[in-house]
Amino acid sequence: MPKYHHFCRMPGVPGREAGFVITLELLLIVTILVLGSMVGIVAIRDALVKQYVNSQSQQAIVADAGGKVLGKAVDFDEHDAPRIVLIDRSLPRSYRTLIGVRDDRFTSREAVYYAGPNCSGVPCLKGISDESSDSVGVDGLVGTGNVSYFNALQRGPNYAVGRSGDGLSGALYRDSGAACPVAIGDIRSRWISQKVVAGPPCEPIDLMEETRASAFTGCLVSLLEPCECPPGYQNQDDVLSNYLPLVDTLLGTTLATVNLLLLPTGQQLAPVEVGSLCCPEAMALQNDNVVNAIVYVVLDRLLGQLDLSLFPGVQAALHELLAPLQGDLSCAASIELRSAVSVPDPVLPSQNVLDQFTAPFSLSQPAGQSGVWMSVPPTPGEGW
Repeated sequence: MPKYHHFCRMPGVPGREAGFVITLELLLIVTILVLGSMVGIVAIRDALVKQYVNSQSQQAIVADAGGKVLGKAVDFDEHDAPRIVLIDRSLPRSYRTLIGVRDDRFTSREAVYYAGPNCSGVPCLKGISDESSDSVGVDGLVGTGNVSYFNALQRGPNYAVGRSGDGLSGALYRDSGAACPVAIGDIRSRWISQKVVAGPPCEPIDLMEETRASAFTGCLVSLLEPCECPPGYQNQDDVLSNYLPLVDTLLGTTLATVNLLLLPTGQQLAPVEVGSLCCPEAMALQNDNVVNAIVYVVLDRLLGQLDLSLFPGVQAALHELLAPLQGDLSCAASIELRSAVSVPDPVLPSQNVLDQFTAPFSLSQPAGQSGVWMSVPPTPGEGW
């Protein structure tokens, strides 16, 4: 096979030649390597594009009625509603929050509280990670409450979906950092968007009543058998210990008077030790009339074990003695509401960030033939 040579003379060295030799074999090898690499790169590119298109086909993209994309579903809530991440850029530091999207409305874990009925008037939010007052969820079960740890983990404001202008789809609110200007007892309604209801998820509410519950007194009279709080309750020994000296004093003097009234019956009450009180989890014993109420419950329970049916006069005297002590042993969760403000749209600050989207909302559909390559021609001007 003929060979072609190219020589060049090294400058300054007479009679010596230096250079390189290009052969047809080298040209052939280089051509095969370059063409093969180009073909391989094109194949890898096509495979990557195809894999990307297939993955995009499998992703759940949420859009509104006009086709405007809200975002990609990062997960799904307990009702299979997709949740998207919304970034609030209206503050000096941006924060994220999770927004659930149903066919007709937006939802959030947190609720918005209102001063007026029908979710009207001043809106307020609970503080982030408020386990003490949100331990019970919309299902009525302890431990399934409305608190959103996603918001708490950012060390920023709390977010929640409340009533919007159309009354249904919802508007996004955030904690302003200031205290709610409305007293707890003046809250009249709340927008709890996670509820599955027909129509607006607005409900009347009495926060003072909702955050209170009766204490469990089954373990208050100390017996030989050990007594434990029922499931979902915890003992209040740490709180009760503050009142025990006063309770023991009042119980001793009242018990002595009761035994004097029982002399005609031939029956007496033995001294007794005060046991435990139990409150629902995330609640604490309230200090309203605690000492008198404990003494009343203990003595009333002990007297209930006696047979006084033949002594109506003694019964009347005992009732007159104990009636002033009667009271409720209640538990309550502490609540701190904060003022809520509308999260503005980044383009139109006068509107809420969710106002730009119109129901009904929908999810993208997967491609029918994910295993077939689908070529999409370039749009005019693409690549320039």
